[in-house]
Amino acid sequence: MKLFKSKPPSNQVNRTESLACIPQHLPGIDWEHSESGEILIEYPLNIKPFFLQIAKRFKKGSVPKMTKKLQLDSLGSSVWLMIDGKRDVREIIEKFAEECGLSLQEAEKSVTTFFLLLGRRGLVAMK
Repeated sequence: MKLFKSKPPSNQVNRTESLACIPQHLPGIDWEHSESGEILIEYPLNIKPFFLQIAKRFKKGSVPKMTKKLQLDSLGSSVWLMIDGKRDVREIIEKFAEECGLSLQEAEKSVTTFFLLLGRRGLVAMK
């Protein structure tokens, strides 16, 4: 007999809803398209307040804004360029599968994993 029932989280999104989301580049992120077709993304580095206070003590003034760079390969760059604030994830997956000659399942796995990693870095948001 089960005494305690676990409730699923209320903010959990199902597969259909997640594929209907529209990805967007977040503000404050600079990126450039190189001649080789790859994308270089530069984004601010989030520093914990403890380390920021230590840096301020040693710097004796304002701490320069620290950034991090991410170089995308040709596949990541093609997905990054598809993010326009109008296409949903499903459309991006279909176009990616068509361009790369992948099945929809393979493309879905690749694109959703890519979006998950970009979201963890704070580079994209889903609307």
